[in-house]
Amino acid sequence: MNIVDALVIKRLMHVGDETVLYILKFSAYSGVATLEELAHHSSNLRISNGKSRATLESFLDTGNFQALRDEVQAEIDSFKNKGVEIVLFGTKTYPISLYGLPKPPPFLYCKGNLNLLDNRLSLAVVGTRENTPKGETITIKTIQKFATYGFTIVSGLALGIDTIAHRAALDAKAPTISVLVDVESISPASNRELAKEILDRGGLLVAENAPGTKAIPAFFAKRDRIQAGLSTAVFAIETSINGGTMHAIKSAISMMRPVFVPDAHKAKYPDLTIKAISGTQQLVDEGRAIPYTSESYEDIRLQLLDIASSFGSLKENGGLL
Repeated sequence: MNIVDALVIKRLMHVGDETVLYILKFSAYSGVATLEELAHHSSNLRISNGKSRATLESFLDTGNFQALRDEVQAEIDSFKNKGVEIVLFGTKTYPISLYGLPKPPPFLYCKGNLNLLDNRLSLAVVGTRENTPKGETITIKTIQKFATYGFTIVSGLALGIDTIAHRAALDAKAPTISVLVDVESISPASNRELAKEILDRGGLLVAENAPGTKAIPAFFAKRDRIQAGLSTAVFAIETSINGGTMHAIKSAISMMRPVFVPDAHKAKYPDLTIKAISGTQQLVDEGRAIPYTSESYEDIRLQLLDIASSFGSLKENGGLL
């Protein structure tokens, strides 16, 4: 199915991404290409928009389908004029690592170097907005090393560790991907210049929401799963017990991808009780994260190479043959 028809489904039916994803998987499994063919061959495919439940064919009969198609195409063209491309679930450009997510985004709105989506050697480096100087040092050193291994650095452009991670990647000449709520309306505003620099240096901005989407707190939490999904592992440098970084950590664990945190003892934090590392300490205590030091880099690299090589099976497991 093409991007226009997929977006038409979402707009015509007033349904969420999960329903669109379900239809895209059904389309891929049945081998039909267009929405009309899918409606004709899928009398048993019933869709709920939260208010009612009906066949796909009946939904298509409720509106001026071609007019809506033209409207969606015009919107896509306007995005392209701003440098924004839409990558559809199930297509060749869609990153294979995202098939490991329980609910992968059906659409990715991308600005920048789309080739980075094809690099399976990616790792997420994330953490608190209120980082310590020690956390900054560890972030930079970690990225400097993995840049020499050819990894793409994924983060979220938030203040604190995310900002440090992106800047460290740029300084190390490593490709970097920033996962956002909206690739046009950069948040926080103070990082707009950093976003521009990422693009100018061959990086990529990614969001599952269309440009112009109103940002709400839930969207920031939701986007964190994409950071984990794009990556072979999550490096949580510093986080409190209830910090937003935990969203990416939980997603990584759900996909059985490793979570690494600095070994606070060997890093010689002057105070092991501070809030900034309370979450990472708890993760280690509970066995949900692996503490690392600079001596761990080579072993981690080999582990991540194995994970990257296993991504080939994710497409089938994600519902696409």
